Amino acid sequence: MTGVPTPATLQSRTPAPGLALYVGLDPDAGPAERAALVDLARTLEGVIADLAPTAVTHSALTLGGRGSHGTLVARVREQLAVAEPGPFNGRFGHMHAVPTPREVIVDPKARKVTIDGRSVPFTFKEFALLEYLLRAPNRAVTREELLESVWHKRAWRNGTRTIDVHVRRLREKLGGYPRIVTVRGVGYRCDPTPEVVLVGSGDAD
Repeated sequence: MTGVPTPATLQSRTPAPGLALYVGLDPDAGPAERAALVDLARTLEGVIADLAPTAVTHSALTLGGRGSHGTLVARVREQLAVAEPGPFNGRFGHMHAVPTPREVIVDPKARKVTIDGRSVPFTFKEFALLEYLLRAPNRAVTREELLESVWHKRAWRNGTRTIDVHVRRLREKLGGYPRIVTVRGVGYRCDPTPEVVLVGSGDAD
């Protein structure tokens, strides 16, 4: 029978790379501060999606009061408080997750993507989405625009979900270059770097 891993089971496993973080407010914090905590949680979700799209995440948020999440957050706080200090304990401003630079060549005529000299397969829509974002660098592109321009359809029930899935696949294959950023409430923005070349756009000149 498969169930929730027990503490003994977790201790027997080889530790995997991961991050545990506790963010707590004063118990007397007002509505504005509690709302800021919710915004922080949403921002972290977006950062994780951008920088670690394949990561497995678990989270719990409490705004006070009793409940399962409140108990869980309190346990995390207590365990981190007595844990051995880590290299980034209290110094998250010094930690930056930076992907390893990779040479990415996108050839629209050949419909081919080469990463560090190795051809990487992309589906027709994955390639079309990547090319469209590269041709609109540093601009927030709405999901509606992507549906009309790449899928040639107007909004339909599962349209935005389809785009999100394709963006996740692009991030997994590209490894962070170019960086495809989630723009909350809008869509996505592509931030190209000198390592990324779109053939025929003047990048290769």
